[in-house]
Amino acid sequence: MTLLETLELQLIENEPDDVENDPTVPPERFKLWTPQDLLDNNVPPVWTIKRLVISPTYGMLAGPEKSLKSYIAQFIAVGAAGGVPVLGQFEVPEAVPVLMFVGEGGRLPYTRRLKRIAAAYGVNLADLPLFTSFDVASVVSNVFRHSFVQHLKDHHPAITIIEPYYAFHGTASEGKMLYEEGDQLVWLSHTAEEHGSSLIIGNHYNQTGSGSGLRRITGAGPAEWSDSWWIVEKDENRSDVTTGHFELAFEVGSRQWGATNWDLTVDLGPFDDDTMDNEGDIAWMVKRSSGKRGGSSGTADFILNLVTQHPFEFTKSQIVNTCSGKKAAAGDVFRAMGLTGKIEMHTVKRQEGSRQVTREVWGPRTTPLASVTPLYPASVSSATPAWND
Repeated sequence: MTLLETLELQLIENEPDDVENDPTVPPERFKLWTPQDLLDNNVPPVWTIKRLVISPTYGMLAGPEKSLKSYIAQFIAVGAAGGVPVLGQFEVPEAVPVLMFVGEGGRLPYTRRLKRIAAAYGVNLADLPLFTSFDVASVVSNVFRHSFVQHLKDHHPAITIIEPYYAFHGTASEGKMLYEEGDQLVWLSHTAEEHGSSLIIGNHYNQTGSGSGLRRITGAGPAEWSDSWWIVEKDENRSDVTTGHFELAFEVGSRQWGATNWDLTVDLGPFDDDTMDNEGDIAWMVKRSSGKRGGSSGTADFILNLVTQHPFEFTKSQIVNTCSGKKAAAGDVFRAMGLTGKIEMHTVKRQEGSRQVTREVWGPRTTPLASVTPLYPASVSSATPAWND
């Protein structure tokens, strides 16, 4: 038996016994698409939630501990299901079904929180097409995958939220195992997309890293995998957990359309020791980032203002060194802006003193974004950017 025949036999032996009837396996795998097929099936992207969730997409809602990630997931869920602007800012063109897998906190606290959020939105919670599961299992287990697919088929959610990811991660893979982690995430996003649903996964920042943004999300793979991201960071100096007052930097981005930065203030009401929950009305205020606050939002706005006022004059190192705060954090923000197409690089030759030098200089995006944002316009330079210049 040849080596090729041996490998083929092993593949057949490792194939599940009943692939055709397994709902977790797409009905047509490795389908080939011709260019005409792609054109015939091409549709323009649409907003499920304007400037917040484009359809279809997938990615991480992440941030450090106690930065209201769970609340924001529920703000998104209730607003989308109720057809009202999320946080009063992000328009919902039409109410859509939402599916949530909740792995932390429990059913009763979740219900109490939903009631208060629905009241803040002015919608009737009982009428919303919002479907929630509180069971927990590994995302690679048969029970999770079969349930996940069945719920997608039954309820046709436009948005599916898994929060938090660690509760569903399981032990089949360690967070540092990039390829195993990628396999888990890709199965989730691919399956959701096959059923017409955008996927949002709640996750935490790692405990030992520095900086902010996608690269701070715990585990290997989220930064590479995410098509969209919702990054929230708490201003420790202006937030008070006891009174329920939180001031947050909220970064929303996607490889499909770019990114925006917001200042988000949320008042949950004071924490009550008897009810073990925040009490009173929930209120919020959201506005485009002024750049006066620290964190990724202020840094991103500073960088964008600088390169807009001085387009294609400064190198990456010159820009980062001008930012306040830690340079590593500013470098992370700069890199994220390059990845999302908010800024772009030009290679220029210029006179510096007595010599002519070639520099990679940066400015605001001048070329249209394609369906997948390029790092750099092909018409300018094909060279790999010198991130550490």
